Amino acid sequence: MAIERGSQSGKWLIDAFREMGVDVNALARALPAETGRLIQHPESVTADDLNSVLLACEEQTGAKHFGLNLIETIDLTAIGLYGYLLLNASTIGEFLSLAEHYYPIFYQTASLEVIKQRRSWQLVYRRTDLCTVDQRHDNEWTLGSFVNTIRSRLGTAWHPLSTTFQGPAPDDLGELSRFFGDNVAFNQPLNSFEVEATLLDTPLSDSDPRLLQIIRDQADEHLRSYTESSSVEAQLRLMIMKDLEFGPPKAESIAHQMGMSLSSFKRFLARQNLGFRAVRDSVIRELATRALAETDVNVSQVAMRMGYSEVSAFNHAFSRLVGQTPTEYRRQFSPR
Repeated sequence: MAIERGSQSGKWLIDAFREMGVDVNALARALPAETGRLIQHPESVTADDLNSVLLACEEQTGAKHFGLNLIETIDLTAIGLYGYLLLNASTIGEFLSLAEHYYPIFYQTASLEVIKQRRSWQLVYRRTDLCTVDQRHDNEWTLGSFVNTIRSRLGTAWHPLSTTFQGPAPDDLGELSRFFGDNVAFNQPLNSFEVEATLLDTPLSDSDPRLLQIIRDQADEHLRSYTESSSVEAQLRLMIMKDLEFGPPKAESIAHQMGMSLSSFKRFLARQNLGFRAVRDSVIRELATRALAETDVNVSQVAMRMGYSEVSAFNHAFSRLVGQTPTEYRRQFSPR
């Protein structure tokens, strides 16, 4: 089995493996089923599949903290809607709240919980499926990703008040101490870290709060519809929103994520009286028109958020959907 450079949902992770020295084709030959599921369905891959792959990566590279090292290779911008929401949080407190609330968009077989106390907030990472394989890489990667984002604002001298891992202590604590500091405990009931309450209002980004709110509104609507019903359209709209960051999503990519061939996917949608392009266009139209009408974000930024690297391509698509160019559409909402 060879790993192809395609539109698979988990391509960002395979690219990171390559960058870290993993022979991904050898990995796929050794663990064909696990690697295939990770590439096609990273949002729902089981704990055992994920950790089997990460342990194999450790064996190939010799990196004892392969999961932790992934943090410095993978940027949050690589993971689509979830990464966008986190990177545009205005404060550290909002960052932690968004991380918890929108985690189902990113990963469906684990959960995050923020436990709010007077002196601190504790972010807890829990698996929701059965785990029989060593989880240390997954646990270190997950907690470390959130800690690293906070440290990017507070400086590398900052570490959590405390960090706990369910697994045993490694032989060498040096790499863990670099991210989590010295107050790290093992063989604990929870995988978690604590942030001082006094830091929760610390600014994290200077992004346009109105654009973030528009994206959040749409994500909330689709997430609510998806979790409260079995609506195929709600699921499809949420998946399209999740993948917008990588370019206008293609039917092939979404079909892969749903475990279908393209032809089966099209027949499935037809039975629901849905068309992929119509749903995708509807998502883009809703987001783009609100962003243009309600914010001052320039057209090139709106285009990028909708998955268009070229403004001209976005202008063409928007004109087809709305009947006006983005500039013309925005002008009618400008103060006279």
